[in-house]
Amino acid sequence: MKLKIHILLVFLIGFSASLFGQREKYSKSKRIQSGTAILEEARAIQKDKPAEAIELVEQVLRSFNKKKKKKRRVGYSTEANAYTLLGEIYEDINQNKLALQRYQQAIGVWTKSKRNIGAESKLYYRIGQLYLKEKDAQKAEDNFSRCTKMSKDESLKQLCEEGLADVELLRGNVAQSFKKLDSIESKYELDSLAQSRVLAKRSQGYTQNNDYSNAYENLEQSVNSLPKNQKLETKDVESVEMAKDEIQSNLNISNQQKIEVSSKLNYNFSSVKEKKVENNSRNNYAEDELKEKIVVPSDLQIRENLQLISLYEEEKNLIEAEKFIRISKDIIDKNTAAASIADVYRKSAELNRKKGKLDEALLDLEKYTSAKEEALTDLQNELKTQIDIVKGQQQIDLVRKDFDIEEKESELLGSQLKTQKIISGFLGLLLLVSLVFFYFLNKNVKEKRKTNQMLLVKSLRTQMNPHFIFNALNSVNNFIAKNDEKAANKFLSEFSRLMRKVLDYSQRDFISLEEEVELNELYLKLEHFRFRDKFEYQFEKNTEVNTYDLEVPPMLIQPFIENAVWHGLRYKEGKGHLKVSISDIGNVLLVEIRDDGIGRKKSAKLKTTNQKKYKSTGLQNVSKRIALINEIYEKNYEIEVSDSDETKENSGTLVQIKIPK
Repeated sequence: MKLKIHILLVFLIGFSASLFGQREKYSKSKRIQSGTAILEEARAIQKDKPAEAIELVEQVLRSFNKKKKKKRRVGYSTEANAYTLLGEIYEDINQNKLALQRYQQAIGVWTKSKRNIGAESKLYYRIGQLYLKEKDAQKAEDNFSRCTKMSKDESLKQLCEEGLADVELLRGNVAQSFKKLDSIESKYELDSLAQSRVLAKRSQGYTQNNDYSNAYENLEQSVNSLPKNQKLETKDVESVEMAKDEIQSNLNISNQQKIEVSSKLNYNFSSVKEKKVENNSRNNYAEDELKEKIVVPSDLQIRENLQLISLYEEEKNLIEAEKFIRISKDIIDKNTAAASIADVYRKSAELNRKKGKLDEALLDLEKYTSAKEEALTDLQNELKTQIDIVKGQQQIDLVRKDFDIEEKESELLGSQLKTQKIISGFLGLLLLVSLVFFYFLNKNVKEKRKTNQMLLVKSLRTQMNPHFIFNALNSVNNFIAKNDEKAANKFLSEFSRLMRKVLDYSQRDFISLEEEVELNELYLKLEHFRFRDKFEYQFEKNTEVNTYDLEVPPMLIQPFIENAVWHGLRYKEGKGHLKVSISDIGNVLLVEIRDDGIGRKKSAKLKTTNQKKYKSTGLQNVSKRIALINEIYEKNYEIEVSDSDETKENSGTLVQIKIPK
């Protein structure tokens, strides 16, 4: 009887242990599936919502932090895939350094697990491509070489060997590059895209050797090798575009030869057939040219067209330039970037102005302004996304540091079984690591905050362009309304000079004071040209400071001059006077903008209902920018606005800007 009871107890214990093991195994499997599912969800939105995708990846990485090291081994592949996906997201948004960091972390996980040589090989290829973009030939070569030695996938080996050929081109070793390309053609069976890439690389090599004939021949074969009548992505024709750019940038090749390349090997007709079905009036293109099409994104077509237009302009061939402007307008679709659309209408406006078609030029300028505003909105959204991604990067770095701390704690706990002395040493080391960690964490947070502020300064600076362009176009509209074609043409000519300066300076954080003065003198000249019966002006420089060496934020003075003209002098009865002076006052340079207009109080009363709905964009942005610049660069710019004569009513306005030397 006792024996039966013992046998029954052993059976129950064994069954319970087996059941517990199955439940634990099922639980681990479920956790892995959960992490994989989250990564798949992140992968699905990585193109459209990168910030949200990063949050999902962070969630997966945090789950590893909650498990002890021995329990995480089943999730090595998920962890490595998480870092790989992060690298892909950062690569998509051109954050190459962050992408490199994540790919290297993924390689670290695969190396530790020794479980997936194929995935590790692909990572070496991706890292090699990134170093190639960063022009680091040695590191690119190291990673492509590891890929070729490690990979068992023939197609991946082929890509890595192509990368080694690119490295030799980067170094200027054309003969070595051609040897590698010969080897690729003999070893592998190339599809149409691979053939196109190899021929394009040969074209680049011949261009470097100033052999235009062979460069053109190989480039032509490369284009003809591309798949027809199927939608290609930008990456599919990247090598072709690089070969074309190599020819376009070569100073030893004439404009006519460059035009020959751009016109004959052009993607323009890839979308004409569809247009022609809708509108049979367009019969400028032979039907045989449309039977086989190379279909690429419209932005790429427009980029090529604009290059060709510029070449035709240099050759004074405005007819052909105008033809490609029309083609570019026709291929604009819902997927075309606003910045590309703006470039097309800007170029169209310039051509129409040269041909004296001022009405059409004005219409193009209006469309350019609208597209530019949309492009700036896209840029703001991109900046916001970048900020969100940087925040996500912080969180992931914290997770990774948590991993490191956990591993060190695990080692510390294991060593406690040996001696109390080792325990004390590890505790001291852990404390030191914690202090260093929090020091660098605090430093990192400050750096990220400064980066965010810099992004905001850039955003505010780009916001001023549409506001400025809108006010300037009012002047053009006024001349056209008066049928003063000569004045409008003269104004447009000066306005284009001013716009080039404004668009150039808006890309820079600081410009020289001399450049700022030149911009404002040109702006005042234009405003006086329109309101010459309303005011006269003076621009005085009474300073010994070298205005070429002293740097200031762009568009610092212009909004206050604009405010003086539009809200002070324009409404004054009789002719007013505006004086801009620059003088030395101790350790600062004092810029004074003084007008004898109607004054701030009367100007506020005269504002229309529509004007009252909106604050002055220019003045508001300047104030915000100056506050941020003072904080970021530890400067002390000061702006003070007051009545010109406080003892008199409606005596005008005085603006004082103090610029530290």
